[in-house]
Amino acid sequence: MVDGLTIGRARGEDSDERPTTAQELLATYRAVEVTRHVIPAGKPIYLDEASDWSGFEFIYILKGTLALVQEAETVELRAGDFFYHAGLPERAYFRVEADSEVLMVSSPPSYHLIQHEVPEMFALARSVEEKDAATEGHCHRLERLAILTGERLGLSGQRLINLSYGAYLHDIGKVKVPSEILGKTDALTDEEWTEMRRHPTHGEDMLYEKEFLKAASLIVRAHHERYDGTGYPDGLRGEEIPIEARVISVVDAYDAITSERPYQPALARKRALEELRLGAGTHFDPRIVRAFGSVLAEDDDA
Repeated sequence: MVDGLTIGRARGEDSDERPTTAQELLATYRAVEVTRHVIPAGKPIYLDEASDWSGFEFIYILKGTLALVQEAETVELRAGDFFYHAGLPERAYFRVEADSEVLMVSSPPSYHLIQHEVPEMFALARSVEEKDAATEGHCHRLERLAILTGERLGLSGQRLINLSYGAYLHDIGKVKVPSEILGKTDALTDEEWTEMRRHPTHGEDMLYEKEFLKAASLIVRAHHERYDGTGYPDGLRGEEIPIEARVISVVDAYDAITSERPYQPALARKRALEELRLGAGTHFDPRIVRAFGSVLAEDDDA
């Protein structure tokens, strides 16, 4: 060991499964942090503008592919490429084209802010899944398919970021619903349904407290609205419902009817898509059902 030199080893990816978003603090010195980020393909990410975060960031791509999305062109960045900035005039948005790993050096430090703000909410969302084994992995599946569908509909930039948060956290309000109601296999009573239908507003209240999740909170509130106005909690109709919430409604229904649940058998994807088409114009936005159908036609993992 050389005096003054600290050697460390980053945790490797031990699983053959697709990676989930993760970050690791490797080193810190005064106002400088070195972090490693693992990001799955399809995830939209961004770098903040100077008015929201001011400092220096250096990002080196260890593996994978990122695409810098600009109005006029898209710049592709691969393993071995790097970029840095000392304050941006506006947010820079990236799409993760392939499962990626990046090394970031930043000043001032931001790891602990991110570590406490985002994972706290994501952990709550996963706790809902843990109450029902049939929904394991639901949040990740929903986020991935919602982003693909949003892109097919022309959403980009901050709209995709908000959709990503809203999709992953759509059921976070269920942490305030009693476990005996969430896990009940028999038909719910009227009183129990009333309690269950409060979860979108519970979720809105939880997310609205975080500045970066305020837009997502409105999406979460509306994800059980129906295209014909018969949904809840506000009875919104058609274009009154945020398009991000309309996307989540379609993808959420698909995941529900293709998952094995105590009260129904899992349906094959073809039949599930037929169910969605039958609900187009009443429960679902027909345009989004068509867009989702085209995503499924090209996605072998759905």
